Amino acid sequence: MNARLLKFSLLFLLHLCIVFQLFAQDRLRIDSISILYADTSGNASPYFLVRFNHFPGNEVLSRHGLVRSLSSEHHILQDVRFDTAEAKKVVSVNKANYNWKCSDQLVQELSKTALKDSIRVQVSYTQDIRQLRYCRPFSIATDYRVALAVVQKKAWALFTAQEQVRFADRLRTPHTEVIINNALPSIDFINALQQQYPTLQGAHHIVGIKEELFDTTDIDLLGKSVPSPLAANTLNPHATMMATLIAGTGNSGLRGKGVAIKARLSSSDYLRLLPDPNDYFKNAGISLQNHSYGTTIENQYAAEAVAYDAQIFTLDTLLHVFSSGNIGNTAPQEGLYKGLTGYANLSGTFKQSKNVLIAGGVDTNYFVPALSSKGPAFDGRVAPQVVAFGQAGTSDAAATTTGIATLVQEAYMQTYGSRPSAAMVKAILINSADDTGTPGPDYSSGFGILNALAAVETIKDKHVISGVVAADNTASFTLTIPANTARLKATLVWNDPPASELAVKALLNDLDVSFVEETGKQHLPWVLSTYPHADSLKKPAYKGRDTLNNIEQITIDMPAAGKGRLIVRANQLRAGNTQRFSLAYQFVPVSSFEWQYPAAGEQLTSGTNISVRWRTLHPGNGTLAYSIDSGATWLTIAANLPLSAGNTRWNIPAVFSQGLLRITTADTSWISPPFNISPPVAINIGFNCPDTLLVYWRGVQNARAYDVQTVTGQTLSRLTLTSDTILSIPKTQLHAPFITIRPVHKDGWTGMQSSTYNYEQQGVSCFFRQVLADVMEDNSVDISVVLSSLLRIKKVYWERLQGNDFVTLSSQDIGLEDTYIFKDIPGRSGIFYYRVKLELTDGRIIYSDIQSVQLLINQDFHLFPVPAGQELTLISNRLGDFRLRITDMTGRTIFAGPLTSVRQTYSLKGIAPGVYLCVIYEGAQKIFVKRFIKAGD
Repeated sequence: MNARLLKFSLLFLLHLCIVFQLFAQDRLRIDSISILYADTSGNASPYFLVRFNHFPGNEVLSRHGLVRSLSSEHHILQDVRFDTAEAKKVVSVNKANYNWKCSDQLVQELSKTALKDSIRVQVSYTQDIRQLRYCRPFSIATDYRVALAVVQKKAWALFTAQEQVRFADRLRTPHTEVIINNALPSIDFINALQQQYPTLQGAHHIVGIKEELFDTTDIDLLGKSVPSPLAANTLNPHATMMATLIAGTGNSGLRGKGVAIKARLSSSDYLRLLPDPNDYFKNAGISLQNHSYGTTIENQYAAEAVAYDAQIFTLDTLLHVFSSGNIGNTAPQEGLYKGLTGYANLSGTFKQSKNVLIAGGVDTNYFVPALSSKGPAFDGRVAPQVVAFGQAGTSDAAATTTGIATLVQEAYMQTYGSRPSAAMVKAILINSADDTGTPGPDYSSGFGILNALAAVETIKDKHVISGVVAADNTASFTLTIPANTARLKATLVWNDPPASELAVKALLNDLDVSFVEETGKQHLPWVLSTYPHADSLKKPAYKGRDTLNNIEQITIDMPAAGKGRLIVRANQLRAGNTQRFSLAYQFVPVSSFEWQYPAAGEQLTSGTNISVRWRTLHPGNGTLAYSIDSGATWLTIAANLPLSAGNTRWNIPAVFSQGLLRITTADTSWISPPFNISPPVAINIGFNCPDTLLVYWRGVQNARAYDVQTVTGQTLSRLTLTSDTILSIPKTQLHAPFITIRPVHKDGWTGMQSSTYNYEQQGVSCFFRQVLADVMEDNSVDISVVLSSLLRIKKVYWERLQGNDFVTLSSQDIGLEDTYIFKDIPGRSGIFYYRVKLELTDGRIIYSDIQSVQLLINQDFHLFPVPAGQELTLISNRLGDFRLRITDMTGRTIFAGPLTSVRQTYSLKGIAPGVYLCVIYEGAQKIFVKRFIKAGD
């Protein structure tokens, strides 16, 4: 035997010994994952379940043919021929069953299912559903190879062993991810964008909302609903909030104003977690869809992730925006990041898609709330990619992102005449986002907080590039860096082809971006550690080559002025020969300073406390002051304020005035554009009569007039401009029951819109706010009236029904009070009817609704009228085990039954005239007897 053959034989024997030893250890190393994924049926898969003593590293896993990571220690591998050093890290090796094709939640559910029972699953299959065996499909998707099926547990091993089965999951139900609507447009520069680009309103855009149906009659959503064959049948207030955040018109007030106020909305039911059909988007012209919902943590690239990537890759201009989730303080129970609390907890496998945009939330202090779900994605990709204001949940952060994306699409179409790709919209939004926390991306806030104004200005400045690159080739673009640039930022995004279910890494086509200065110095993009340990995942980003993400970003601080090259290289294309991509870039000047809130023309509520916000790269401290006299005098808000803080609190003075803000440093100062300080007008309804509505309000100092508006069609329109604070409105001028008022300053500018009142829901009728009749302890009756207005009322009258007519009991002239009371003493038992009559100054008479009381004086029961006609009424002062019996004088029972109310009326129709007895029993005891006469009909 030659030396080479001997060496090979020894190595082979060594491998056999190692593998045999590892298999022998299995009986002593059984854990919960091994119980679920190790084969015990004799129908093993060709792969192995290997447990390491700690994460072995991506290189080792790749070398041994990683199929799937079940945890940082447990992995499904193709090859278990470990060398000596690798073997020392191996705890156990088992032949794997086919459960690795299933979600962990399904495997857990299966383990609790009795052998005689069956289980309902969602299965992804390969070619033909008719070739799928050991199951009963009951719903088959028409546009994806996905079906819902019933599988008997006893056939589970055979079912999963089929080559046709690519992936199986449990049936899941989505849930919404917000608590209340807490819109705060200043956080994301939405207010500044709306002030500087008022024509960007989302007109001619239709935005999809995938969840239950929003309220199409909501005052802020009138006329926005586009008929949809996929709409749900049930209304949900959450959907209404999302629709309002995206496209609310603001008819109800500031909180009802969305981002893209002229966009229309199309609803589709989210019970189908797969993407809606391509034709739905194409036929309706929808290029954006919002998804403010989630399921549970699902850390695998499964059917929905594949489907969304495929749809966006096919419909290149369609962008899906998802909320990251509201389970950011939990730990995943599967995948590479199993057990790491606060990481990898995106709520739904559809959020593992590469081509969608995931939005997390930030609060008013720019911090990511603990509940906002965080990355990384299952394979270490950055997620969420952006954050937006979402203190109450990431649903509203996603809706805000969708609204901003709508205006980005509109601005792009205005500038370039065509609809941008989803990758381009993502590149613009991500590149213009304001970094928060440590430099570069992270798994909490992604690439930063959305900046709507900077996004649109990126387009207006034409700092966007579309390109295509072939395999092993590069595309190069020359950028001219202006002098005094503090930061260059560039972002590359591409729509990547879909990978297959349970792919170890989702990325197929790997592009690389770099920037080369004129000197030849190269700058690489940000990357993050993906090692499955909390200490590694919280490490700051660093510069290097990215092989995971289809989003790459470069930032260069204080770049040298001059030309440089932005280079995109196709490092590896595993799908296709070319790859399209999008680039967005930005130059931030050294002297830049932006007032974020309040923006120009902002309406601030007087007497409230707000957070003043700005953005600058300037170092050092400054003094913040305000002026309400056009800069003649300044009052200090805060001194020695760090400019890097970006915000501070301010108690707004209780005035109706325009204001200015100023930050002053030792060598410069920045003065804000003018904004408005305005008290909200509280509307009162004087009366709501069939022909006339009276409204009034407290006057505002320095107001010369009041702009009174109502809803006409779908938007607010002016009813009148009045200098008075009381207004009588003929109902003929009102087409909807809504009123709002804006004060007009003596200098001509208009203040804040009040909340819009629905005057039909204010509890005010025609002069009457409330009329009551109450029986008192002394058997008297108090009739009270609360008037909604004293205007035009001369006198109030108290009336009681006697026979067939109301008679006046008393009257009273109107004074300065709005409440009046009269005491009546009927002096007998019975039911009494009262009303209030108002005499107006013009002679008209207004009557209130009739109020009734029943009065029992020194008795438990009272029967009337006597004689009786067609009806007989019994009143009682208490309820108990009472039964009533009516007989004629011969003892024949006419009626018998229980007493169920303190006032009960019996029909006497068809009963002959004569004398009858009414008897009431409590148990077996007779407690009330009354003789009455039945008159003729």
